[in-house]
Amino acid sequence: MEISYTNSNHKPIVLLVDDDEEDRMLMRMALESMQMAAPIQEFDSGERLLSFMQQETDQSVTSLNSWIVILDKYMPGLSGFDTLRKIKENPLWERIPVVLFVNMQNQDEMELCIDLGATVCISKPLYFDEIKELMREVYQHWLNSASASSNK
Repeated sequence: MEISYTNSNHKPIVLLVDDDEEDRMLMRMALESMQMAAPIQEFDSGERLLSFMQQETDQSVTSLNSWIVILDKYMPGLSGFDTLRKIKENPLWERIPVVLFVNMQNQDEMELCIDLGATVCISKPLYFDEIKELMREVYQHWLNSASASSNK
């Protein structure tokens, strides 16, 4: 099942944040195979993501409604948790959907992930099809949120 768009001009921009280049490549390949035609911006640290988000916010607030952030928990510098915290602390960014990869076996991590406001807290998918399914779900959530925002 490939994703179809109700409005071809209304597509998310995926902000993919992982210090592991191979993991970013696998995630990018899964996203591209879905034919979403969504641009993917890659970052190797939370600091670089936040810098990009601040620059874009300074230039235009309209791009905020099109972002989906995918964060790895383990990164040097700002961890995924720290990055998520900073995103959710900014009133302009708090509604941006964020997927955070955590250790599902660690209840404290799961609770922190939820408390910090992640849209999805999940173990990093190991298989290509799992990544695609996750991206479908995140995209559907984004589409529903974007639709609800435009109906206000």
